[in-house]
Amino acid sequence: MPAPLPASQTPGEPSLLLPRSFWKDFARKHWDREPVLYRGLFAAHFPTLDEIFAALVEASERCNRGEYPPLRILRFFIEHEDGPNGLPYYSMVFPLSPQHLPLPEDVNAEGYLARITKWLGGKRFGITLNSTQCFHWGHWLQMQSFLTGFREQVGVPLGGGDSAVFFGNYRYTPFGIHKDDLHVFYFVVEGRKTISLWPFDALSQRDEVPKDPDFIHRPGGIVLKDKAEEEKLLSQATLLRGQRGDLMYWPASYWHRAEPSEGLAVSASLGVSFRSPFFTQMGPVGGQWPERLRHTELPRGPGWRLPASLRKSLQQQAQRRNVLAVERERTAEWVRFLTGGAMEGTPPVAQEAPLSAKEWIRTEPSRPIVGVPLPGGQWMVSAHGHSTVLSPSPTVRRRLERLLASLDSGKPQSIEALEDAFFSRLTARAFSRKAFRALLDDLVRWRAVRRCEPPASRR
Repeated sequence: MPAPLPASQTPGEPSLLLPRSFWKDFARKHWDREPVLYRGLFAAHFPTLDEIFAALVEASERCNRGEYPPLRILRFFIEHEDGPNGLPYYSMVFPLSPQHLPLPEDVNAEGYLARITKWLGGKRFGITLNSTQCFHWGHWLQMQSFLTGFREQVGVPLGGGDSAVFFGNYRYTPFGIHKDDLHVFYFVVEGRKTISLWPFDALSQRDEVPKDPDFIHRPGGIVLKDKAEEEKLLSQATLLRGQRGDLMYWPASYWHRAEPSEGLAVSASLGVSFRSPFFTQMGPVGGQWPERLRHTELPRGPGWRLPASLRKSLQQQAQRRNVLAVERERTAEWVRFLTGGAMEGTPPVAQEAPLSAKEWIRTEPSRPIVGVPLPGGQWMVSAHGHSTVLSPSPTVRRRLERLLASLDSGKPQSIEALEDAFFSRLTARAFSRKAFRALLDDLVRWRAVRRCEPPASRR
């Protein structure tokens, strides 16, 4: 089995980077063809139960504050006794109360499991979390680094990527045998997981499956009549049996279901999609939307612009509706999407004090900060899926471009020196020092820059 590459350019960052040889072999043998199980692929930085629990607590607290619509991020399922047809069934709890969700006072996953099991009177349960990368910075780094080689070999999926957590002691996938419009990389974080899989054609002739040639690219489900039918289908399935630290993959076309396991089982499912955004269905006749980009078209620092294929599609959409604001808003949206590594949502912001003049900062060059002109004369600074829009004069814009180029070098930078260089011979009305500091503080909150020690020669 190939050994992983070095973890990261930034010491201490978790990385699941894999060598090019692995991705070349994967693309040739398995990508969009067949499921596969990999054992012991990662020497370090594999997602842990503590990290997943921390993400669940963060998501729970934000949901309890009303930051997300009900069922948008978290779903809670209770497993009931076997139904009349001999199969278990699940009810989804709505609305969710704090009692259902992981809380800081649970301390850890074991504490939450004990509390919720007692509260449910011993019934099995499952909790799912979408967009896990939005609730834990380390998880975002893990998924981004893992996808690095995938993007290089297969391309950047413009349908996005999303990491979903499945946590609980439930026996079967609560929504039964189903298929997604996502290619799935499945990380077994805790316990054991058995996944049953069927190629699309194996179940495509069933009555509940639409007879549409394009349905292979869309999500759907299978309705089992009774235990006998379930046993018949299971006899035809391919089984992947994973344990903690293992990685599975299956194509978007495959039907699948998680099978019973003992005790707590936790997994993170990284899905990537090549579907087109909804608004392209309203685009001009003959308008094209690229389903993927080359990895070299991702943000790469000074001078980067939204790829030409995306700009053309967005311009066509704006022309059809004759609204410049459409092109500006969509351009900003796709810049944020690509600076966020083509993942759904943004990583959590850092809670840090404002920078002082005597501090030093640096960036990770592999995740550059970009400045992009927007239709209508505005200028946008974006990193890690976050952004701010400015309306600078040509002189100020050139200075902002030099500022970002200096930061993207990855070298330690003095706040005082950056500020002195920026405002040298610049009129006071052109751009305020307060706005300059606010921009740097935004970059710290977005985790695009981090505080660091000055070089040894400056100490």
